[in-house]
Amino acid sequence: MMGHMRKAMSWQWASVWPVWLLAALGAVLVAVLQPTDGIVWLPIVLGVCTLTAFAIQLGGPTVPGLVDRLAAALFGAIVVLAIASAVLVPFTGL
Repeated sequence: MMGHMRKAMSWQWASVWPVWLLAALGAVLVAVLQPTDGIVWLPIVLGVCTLTAFAIQLGGPTVPGLVDRLAAALFGAIVVLAIASAVLVPFTGL
């Protein structure tokens, strides 16, 4: 029983952090390539993160907790992109 829970927990973490990493990479790319238009591009990064989270969750084992894993992945991506937005706002001239 404990081994099954560990396997489920490791799958849960393994399906969440790649979305956070994608959000961070997207934020860095936006900051480097389009710092003045970052506020326009960050929602696009969030859309890509959302689609990626769904693809990862639906492509893996369909154990209970799909909504929790999607929420964790997207909440983390939103936090990462909110921090990136706060950093990029001074460059936009708003």
